[in-house]
Amino acid sequence: MDMITSHLWVWLVLLYGLLRGTRDMIKKKAMEFSSVFEVLFFYTLLSFVMVVYEAPSAFAVPPKYIGLITIKSLMVFIAWFCSFMAIKRLPVSFYGVLELSSVVFSTIMGVLVVGEHLTIFRVIGTCIVMLGLFLVNLRKQTANPNNQITAKYVTLALLSCLFNAISGVMDKLLMSKGEIDSGQLQFWFMFLMTCMHLLYIVISKNKVRIDQIWKNKWIILMALLFVIGDRALFYANSIPDSEVTVMTLLKRCSCFVTIVGGAVWFKEKNIMYRLACGLLIMAGIAIGLLG
Repeated sequence: MDMITSHLWVWLVLLYGLLRGTRDMIKKKAMEFSSVFEVLFFYTLLSFVMVVYEAPSAFAVPPKYIGLITIKSLMVFIAWFCSFMAIKRLPVSFYGVLELSSVVFSTIMGVLVVGEHLTIFRVIGTCIVMLGLFLVNLRKQTANPNNQITAKYVTLALLSCLFNAISGVMDKLLMSKGEIDSGQLQFWFMFLMTCMHLLYIVISKNKVRIDQIWKNKWIILMALLFVIGDRALFYANSIPDSEVTVMTLLKRCSCFVTIVGGAVWFKEKNIMYRLACGLLIMAGIAIGLLG
């Protein structure tokens, strides 16, 4: 029990990774019944409703943090648009392996933003990660004719990883200060995300079918998993012993959930090949952590 409590942040991040992988599969399923924007909007709205009870404590957040949370929300807003567009067309197992590229982005930002040293282990690890990403792009066949592995959707997936990596660094910076808690951060994050989606509806005049919020059960499940996963991640970031580099690795367990889910749920091909690429990338990540 002592080992579990002393490494609570590790278990919380593992929970986040497993829920994220499950959520990626559900995203693809949800978009079989609703448009990309309908899923995005109602997913965000329901997630906000689930955390609205945090409002009384959320208004005690120092004003200086609201601006930072707004920037974080904008990063995720862009990342979600990219990821939803990508996952709608890419095999979910392929998308799961591409998500591992966020480790490369996190390493670069660690050096440029946080001032971490780029050791020989991190250089070797990053090169192995990039090799794995190159290899996974060599085989693009899929069993589902609706899937389209093209440069456009691969680029969208990689952009999503970039913006999510920026958001991840900001999570640690925000929570490590000790002036806001996970509930407060989650409330403002979901409130601002909802406002951004509403603004997008007004500007783009995008039509949404209100009944989809109840008819598409996958959206409700996605929102529930998102709220639980993000609360676990935010709390993990608030624990002083938590390390960004290790957390980045642990989050990537989502990759194996999507690979297995792609085989079982969506009957995708090349699963063993993608699993091998995923393991190669994970080996690169592990080597990078040695330094």
